[in-house]
Amino acid sequence: MDSAGQTATITLRSLVTARWILIALLATVAGAQWLSPGAVSAWLRWSSEDVRPVLAVLLVWTSINIGTRLWLSTHDRVGATAVGGQLVADAATLTVVLGLWGGPTNPFAALYFVPVILATQISVTWTWTMVGASGLGSALLFMWRPVSSGAPEAFVGHLHGAWIALVGCSALGAWMILRVTGSATRERNELTRLRDENIADAHLAALGTLAAGAAHELGTPLGTVNLLAAELPHMEPEEQRSAIDTIKREVERCKDILHRMASPEVRVSALSARDAQPWFLCELQDELDEPEGVKLTFVATAATRESQGTTTLARASLGQIIRELVANGAEACRRKPGNRGVTVRIDVVGEDALIEVDDDGVGMEPHVQAAVFDPFFTTKPEGQGMGLGLYLARAQLRQLGGTLDLNSAPGRGTKVTLRVALRPAEPYPR
Repeated sequence: MDSAGQTATITLRSLVTARWILIALLATVAGAQWLSPGAVSAWLRWSSEDVRPVLAVLLVWTSINIGTRLWLSTHDRVGATAVGGQLVADAATLTVVLGLWGGPTNPFAALYFVPVILATQISVTWTWTMVGASGLGSALLFMWRPVSSGAPEAFVGHLHGAWIALVGCSALGAWMILRVTGSATRERNELTRLRDENIADAHLAALGTLAAGAAHELGTPLGTVNLLAAELPHMEPEEQRSAIDTIKREVERCKDILHRMASPEVRVSALSARDAQPWFLCELQDELDEPEGVKLTFVATAATRESQGTTTLARASLGQIIRELVANGAEACRRKPGNRGVTVRIDVVGEDALIEVDDDGVGMEPHVQAAVFDPFFTTKPEGQGMGLGLYLARAQLRQLGGTLDLNSAPGRGTKVTLRVALRPAEPYPR
């Protein structure tokens, strides 16, 4: 439902509630006057006439309100014209009630304010229409029930002044409410525009980080292909066949990376956690490949395979982060003879996913550990690394709302711990 339709629906519901209050008020006073006319007239000093026609009109008004409530329960969308028509009908009904019950001397003429106030929630046009309808209705009371010629001049002047005050206050109140409402609407629209721009910027940054991560992933297989292709002419036939198999495998790896980048899952869940389909954390095992020459162990607790282990995290982004951490761990293990390989552990702790990537590699010196997340920092020989892997991994995890901790010691390996909410909220609510 659009904003205007929603506002009209809320206004009509408010009108139904306001009617019940008005009907109850008028029916109580009219019923008391009918049952004890002398006592009420003496207290109000206003009217002692028969109020049974008034009670009949209030009964019809009650029936109309019941019908409106039933109609509203079967319609999700209400137009401004329908609500405006009901407000005009209420002003006319109120005019009939007051005309039958004291005319301009009836103090309940102030109730004309109610439809005017409700009309300010629909549109400017309907607001001024109701100001005019209320002023006209209260003016008709003077024509319908003229003030007795024997009435004191001061009293007649008071009634005329009360009518002017009613119309003037209705117009002034409507103008003030429209100004405040208009200012609030403009502010809300501006906030909505800024929110949409921020969401678009966040989505663009997420795509950029994801693309940069994919480019970083492509660097290793493409480097391998380039090296083997250059050495092919100098290899023995058996070595050539092995090199060609390796090249084919690396090319397939590149195709797989590009396929993940082009998949609908990246275009949807990587951008909006609200639109992503839930999946089980244990499925992250499908995102990992066995590193060459290094043992990879994947451990997922029972909770990751059950309902509490489902998540709406961007699977493409999370898989890319873990692949980068596994690749770094495998590289560290290759430089340490007799290593036990890399272990990936996944668990659910409360409302968070807890992922550990633990390698038995060479570890890091303190100064290396302090700079490892800096962009373009690398310990690999020149030309073998861009120094963006861990930097991009932490940037992607921050976009998912998670944290990353790294503990390492020379000769004892490295342990990286990721913690992120299973169902992250949008950065800017819609």
